[in-house]
Amino acid sequence: MRHLLTLTLAQPPLFSFKECLWFLDRGYDDCLYRIHEGSISKPLVLANGEVIIVQVSELGSSLKVAVLGQDSERIESSTQEIIDYVKEWFDMDRDIAPFYQLLGQHRLLHFMPERYAGFRLIGIRSLLEALCWCVIGQQINLSFAHRVKRNLVTTYGTPIETDDYTYHLSPSAEVLAGLSREDLWPLKFSRQKSDYIIGIARLMAEGKLSRKQLEALPTFEDRKKALLEIKGIGAWTANYVLMKSFAEMRCITYGDTGLNQALKSIAGIGPKPKKEEIDTFFAPFVGWESYLVFYLWRTLS
Repeated sequence: MRHLLTLTLAQPPLFSFKECLWFLDRGYDDCLYRIHEGSISKPLVLANGEVIIVQVSELGSSLKVAVLGQDSERIESSTQEIIDYVKEWFDMDRDIAPFYQLLGQHRLLHFMPERYAGFRLIGIRSLLEALCWCVIGQQINLSFAHRVKRNLVTTYGTPIETDDYTYHLSPSAEVLAGLSREDLWPLKFSRQKSDYIIGIARLMAEGKLSRKQLEALPTFEDRKKALLEIKGIGAWTANYVLMKSFAEMRCITYGDTGLNQALKSIAGIGPKPKKEEIDTFFAPFVGWESYLVFYLWRTLS
């Protein structure tokens, strides 16, 4: 691959690339992107089908987006698509000042705006990727979940070779839909998780589940209900996916181990808080629940 172009994006107020990079570089060896010398790189399939590598780094008060690929003529028409992707990835178009005002008024959380200044909700654009990650992560620790994810991606995903690194695209719905339990067992998937992954992939491959279908539903509750009707998707998964893949702001990941730990440490709630206790704590942050979850996770470092 060769360098095709470089884009520059102005950083919005209350944005910290360093904080965002911290979240993506917590030592779990994620196989879908590479963090190297202060930059993050990942492959992206454009709407026209071309595969590129997007490398994001900080350049003064801006973000520098270097694009690697093969076809320099086709890439020019995709410039806005690339910009939109990076902005969505780092939630750059959202004004989080109202959230910071709420934090600053809270007796237990007033330290957050200064300590975690500029931290943004990091997205996962691909619905299938987000769903697979949730299923993989159910009831296991993050280190093991990342190993299982790597097993799946390197075995059934698509490798993208560059001069100095091999990237990977997540497996497609069509590929996963054609697998069996026996295919996934050597990758450390349980029987149940194998069924969930394959079942979700088949729904997507058959056109019965898609990002566009969920986006077309009128409300957050409708989208959550649609996800909850799918085998293998519970409340935690539905909220996580809507938060990470759709940037829904009303998501609380009930039952999440990290959230429970943070609530216990900060508010003395727990160790397994009831839904009513969590709702009471989140009540002052209506419309910012997803950001509060993210900032509570941030306190665990």
